[in-house]
Amino acid sequence: MYEIPNLVYADKNGNIYDHPSLKMVVRSENYNFVPYELELIEIPECTTFYYMPDSNPIAYNPETATLEEFSRGYAVSVFLPPGYLRLFLPAYKKTSSLIYPLYAYTAVGWLNGKFVVPAIKVDKDNKWNPKLFDFTDKFRFRVEKLLSKYPNNRLYKQLAKCALEYHCTAAKNVFYGRWECPMPTSPVCNSRCIGCISLQPAECCPSPQQRIDFVPSVEEIVEVALNHYEVAKDPIISFGQGCEGDPIMVADRIAKAVSIIKKKAPELTINFNSNCSDPEKMKMLFDAGLDSIRVSINSFVESTYNAYYNPVGYKLDDVFKSIELANKYGVYVSLNYLMMPGINDRESEVNALLDFLSAYKVELIQLRNLNIDPDYLFERMKFKVEEIMGIKNMLKLIKKKFKHIKFGYFNRPKKDFYKDFGLPNLKRR
Repeated sequence: MYEIPNLVYADKNGNIYDHPSLKMVVRSENYNFVPYELELIEIPECTTFYYMPDSNPIAYNPETATLEEFSRGYAVSVFLPPGYLRLFLPAYKKTSSLIYPLYAYTAVGWLNGKFVVPAIKVDKDNKWNPKLFDFTDKFRFRVEKLLSKYPNNRLYKQLAKCALEYHCTAAKNVFYGRWECPMPTSPVCNSRCIGCISLQPAECCPSPQQRIDFVPSVEEIVEVALNHYEVAKDPIISFGQGCEGDPIMVADRIAKAVSIIKKKAPELTINFNSNCSDPEKMKMLFDAGLDSIRVSINSFVESTYNAYYNPVGYKLDDVFKSIELANKYGVYVSLNYLMMPGINDRESEVNALLDFLSAYKVELIQLRNLNIDPDYLFERMKFKVEEIMGIKNMLKLIKKKFKHIKFGYFNRPKKDFYKDFGLPNLKRR
């Protein structure tokens, strides 16, 4: 018989406990339920714990066979390390109107002496293992050493801020001289995402980082890119980062830089992370020599897309036109698919996604946990009551209908574009 994990809760000082009799409950949209054993894994290394203030966790009482609100502690959430996709949210009831910070909240329980979470591993690229990065003050030496060589390059200074203040692992790669190099370029955006991690209205959830406040010159972009290409193993240059708006807004400058970089380093993988909202600007970038695009999207239903992105001067159809153009150019297309249990796995959402995948060529779906307060998000979504099939079932259906599509979490260099790592494992244990 399946043993349900124990409820995990916290006190006001952040100390975490497991309850001796009450059991774990999880959430999808606004539905609370007990998870199946097949949906739980032992908590991954480098997972971060958070307690959720002004909240009472929802628990299952096996004696009464009912769900109840536990008022003697706070709900607990975890933030999974890169490469893991959550399947369910924590189940709780808020006791105030507090809006939680922009994290990907994931349920957690206690079973047989171990923490367990509803999650699956979707990418095994160990380059992003937090253990491979220095988060101490000792890392400052690497940063200062490179800055001293290029004191007038503002882009390096921005990347130093990202590496030291925000502990961005991609920015740290620049100073390690390896793998993916981020290239923030745009202080502005034509979306007003309610989960934007670099710009939020004062009354909303605070952003964890500030946007870049300048547009790097072509010379600054080229210098950083070519320096990284000279020293890095498996180098990728990626435009479009969390510390900026959308690079589509400065596409003309990026196109000029890409054209120069490609002439001097034709083998370098150049990737463009964007909402891809302007097909004409995307054509300019494709002509310049982009190798891949990662399209940021949360839904293929226009009303759901608009509710989150709040697009300014473009429509979801413009995004589709950019992807169609990328297909004609033979550019590698991946999706930065922002996942929220109870949204992406709704019947209408899944059907829209399947229709999209039938019409356009997509090679990789990067399954990303959406960072936002679930209550804040669902209050803004006007969903009708419909079937929620579950994220694992959704992924199985995609794989069944589109066998060429791969799932992952990270951008890839050209040599790995079509490599199948066999994840996630969706078979029954």
